Amino acid sequence: MELKIKHDGALSVIELFGSINSGNAQEFEAALAGEPSGADGMLIDADGLEFISSAGLRVLLSAKKRCKAKTFRIINVSNEVMNVFDVTGFSEIMDITRAVRKLTVEGCDKIGAGACGEVFRLDDETIIKLYYPRVKKEEIELEKALAKKAFVMGVPTAISYDIVEADGRTGVVYELIKSKTIGELIRGDEAHLEDYVSLYADVCRHIHSIEALPGQLPSFKDINRADIPNVTGVTDAERSYLHRFLDLVPETLNCLHGDLNINNIMVQNGECCLIDMGEFSTGTPMFDLSRILFSMELAGAPRGEFNHFYKMPQDTVDRVLHLFFEKYFGCPLEEAEKNHPEAAWLYPLAWFRCCTSLLKGDRWGEEKRAMALDILRTKLIPFVDAQDK
Repeated sequence: MELKIKHDGALSVIELFGSINSGNAQEFEAALAGEPSGADGMLIDADGLEFISSAGLRVLLSAKKRCKAKTFRIINVSNEVMNVFDVTGFSEIMDITRAVRKLTVEGCDKIGAGACGEVFRLDDETIIKLYYPRVKKEEIELEKALAKKAFVMGVPTAISYDIVEADGRTGVVYELIKSKTIGELIRGDEAHLEDYVSLYADVCRHIHSIEALPGQLPSFKDINRADIPNVTGVTDAERSYLHRFLDLVPETLNCLHGDLNINNIMVQNGECCLIDMGEFSTGTPMFDLSRILFSMELAGAPRGEFNHFYKMPQDTVDRVLHLFFEKYFGCPLEEAEKNHPEAAWLYPLAWFRCCTSLLKGDRWGEEKRAMALDILRTKLIPFVDAQDK
């Protein structure tokens, strides 16, 4: 074992190397006991730590107790050492962070992209979601935690491994053995399009059939409400209509994915598996379905303009859209509201998504912004006024 001590302001930083076992645990304890924790506490950098025994764990526990309410963190922990912390329960009582693996996606196939990042296949067994630089680490850790929670609740999700760094960006690695997205399957085998869309509708109905407990998951309505302040180019009165619209939307505890497009659903051995779980939440299933409607129909106006996202002809996108709703509702989209009253929210929610997405920043250009403003003023606002009467 080798140990180095330095100070970062009032924080004591302890760098560990080699192995800590019963043979050197007393030496480790004496070194920590002789080091005042500093006004800000103690940081244990385990980047060079290869192994720690129960004797070493007891030393860490004593050091944490001495720090009392001050900071006591362990960082850069290898997977092998993290396994020891997990098995012994130390990861439940201490602030411990894994070491970040460094990878590259150079030469890897890109299989999808969304608002927060891109998905690449690393090899036959794993994929990586690589986040855009603007996405905060806290948001990435939340998505990883939500994916784990979804899996426990019975939602078919990819198993997440560690948070990594790839080409200067942060990513999360997931296990997905020899799988393809529904979008890839349709593009490569359009003759079986109906079979793939059936899988698509089935997995959507499944996630929507699962109900969460009150407070167990974020509310998708709250997630959407947080987007309203980012809308630009509207008056205060128009912005208030966006809030009033959300107030009208029914609140339910159905599980939602948040972005059920065909590039976020992997198929492995005939079974679907969801990725991109950053908005796993609760609410009316019409939120999820309206986002499909938005991405395949509204965002693509004029026809064909959004084809780059799905990488397929507009006629194929139209077939997928209408066949999906027919299989989900058991009737054509045009008849959905008659047989399923909640479907009355489909287009209004798609209009809302159009406004909060296309009017946020300058990513979409002036033509799309003009379209979104027209939808806000000629469709969404009159809809809200009609509900208030």
